[in-house]
Amino acid sequence: AADGRVNLLGEAKKLPKEDIEHAKEIYRKKHPGAFWVDFGDFKWFRMEVQDVRFVGGFARAGSISSDEYTNSEPDAISEFGGKIAEHMNGDHMSATIGIVSHYIPGLIVTEAEITSVDSLGMYIKCTRIPRASNQPQQFKIRMPFPRRAENRGDVKGLIVEMTQAAAKDASESTEQ
Repeated sequence: AADGRVNLLGEAKKLPKEDIEHAKEIYRKKHPGAFWVDFGDFKWFRMEVQDVRFVGGFARAGSISSDEYTNSEPDAISEFGGKIAEHMNGDHMSATIGIVSHYIPGLIVTEAEITSVDSLGMYIKCTRIPRASNQPQQFKIRMPFPRRAENRGDVKGLIVEMTQAAAKDASESTEQ
């Protein structure tokens, strides 16, 4: 299944010369190696968003107004969520597999790769081999946190909490 996506509809207007240096500064924070912004034929535009449409996958779609979009704030955790996912995937995939098994009883996965982390949870790409086949299947799941994370420490605490709950459940089921 495709990931969620957003379509922004509106009017794009060329930036006035006096705004270009500030736009370059903002752009280079996100793309430090963007040497092309100094090319003479590079053009800068600002989009006046008039409508926002969200497509979250099968049977999940919606819209928000341009005012709601303009007044919204980026999810604070998503700024560094990729680094958390990278660390978890590199050093703690077994913990993620345990979390999936604990919170979705009966789902047995061989791999669980976190693809993104935000303040409400994480997306995990799972791999499993169905009983009736030897061909692996991959799919994404949404694993919500027990409560909203406000900062990096909260995310770590929530993942540790979920890992400990999964480990406790696993040890209790092996004792029976």
